[in-house]
Amino acid sequence: MSALPDDLAVPAAARRPVLPILLVEDNDGDADLITELLAEAAPSPPRPVVRATRLSEAVALLERHRVAAVLLDLHLPDAAGIECVSAVRAQARDTPIVVLTGMEDDALALSCMTAGAQDYLSKQDVRPRTLVRAIDYAEARTREARVRMRAQALRLRSAELELENKRILEVSRHKGRLLANMSHELRTPLNAVIGFSQLLADGAAALPPDRVRNYAGHILSSGRHLLGLINDVLDLARLEAGGMELHPGETNVADVAREVLDVVTGSFADKPLAVDLEIDDHLGLVWTDALRLRQVLYNYLSNAWKFTPEGGHLTVRAGPCGDHRFRVEVEDTGPGIAEEDLARLFTEFTQLPGASRSPYPGTGLGLALTKRIVEAQGGRVGARSELGRGSTFFAELPDPEEHGLADPPRPS
Repeated sequence: MSALPDDLAVPAAARRPVLPILLVEDNDGDADLITELLAEAAPSPPRPVVRATRLSEAVALLERHRVAAVLLDLHLPDAAGIECVSAVRAQARDTPIVVLTGMEDDALALSCMTAGAQDYLSKQDVRPRTLVRAIDYAEARTREARVRMRAQALRLRSAELELENKRILEVSRHKGRLLANMSHELRTPLNAVIGFSQLLADGAAALPPDRVRNYAGHILSSGRHLLGLINDVLDLARLEAGGMELHPGETNVADVAREVLDVVTGSFADKPLAVDLEIDDHLGLVWTDALRLRQVLYNYLSNAWKFTPEGGHLTVRAGPCGDHRFRVEVEDTGPGIAEEDLARLFTEFTQLPGASRSPYPGTGLGLALTKRIVEAQGGRVGARSELGRGSTFFAELPDPEEHGLADPPRPS
């Protein structure tokens, strides 16, 4: 294989090199003829020509050097036909290729163009100007292709920027809704704390004991509600930042469910509901973060209690749901949820409209937080519902310990 001409080794800072034409031709006579035709057609000093006699040599040269164009024979000692075009195109994606062959074959010419060649010439008919025009045409088509690709890339980038702008606007609107919701939800219990505290401070000595206990109870419940709101916001922020710590261990789901049920029953003592607890006997101990499981069940159960009318019925279930997973769910006999609203349930600060909604306060953070907690552990959440027939919320979580894995994952 011929080496690159010496004048091409001049540093780019000194002069802009003239890229050579790569001639891939194993026949000496044909190679000499094509070189002479190029020299005869050039009005100025001809372009340098670098020759390769095998496809492998051509590919190796293209791997190390740039060329202006490739004149490619389709019958080489180590390859033939479309394989030659495909190999050159794979190595030099933006380099024009002109196929030179001794055969007149329209089907082969079409195949070559499809494989990436810009032109196809028969050696019997090639003339100086024809050859130069073919090279010029191939270079022009390559430049046009580059322009089209750049234009397409710009269009794609423009579409990406438009989507990003929409996302930024949506984030901005979301932050506005967040601030408005949090302003209202934080001020409500805080005003209650301040108001009842002020009443006690102004006349605690003159108030009857039952009134003092009543005011103190309002302060306590409002303070707990306020703390719960703050904890939800902080947990959500930690999850979004990837900073929530998980501490899995052997956990008895039945014990966790009973504990959560006792807490929720006490919180909603003014609205008694019938509750069933159904724990599958095959569940046993599971490997999960008990604190986060408690949080998930509390969010589901308190949410169901809020929206289920007095005299209604709740069912808390837990059991295995396939290899290495278990499932908890809470079913209620509340008003149900329209199908078009189900997709919005687990979105931050989303509360569904409706005349049957409960008067209990809330930010809409509970379900969004539940989704993040479960997905952070590799699980999934969901809900099914029918208007007038109640709803069922579920969470599926991984359970490697229950199924005998020697070293269950311990996320931190």
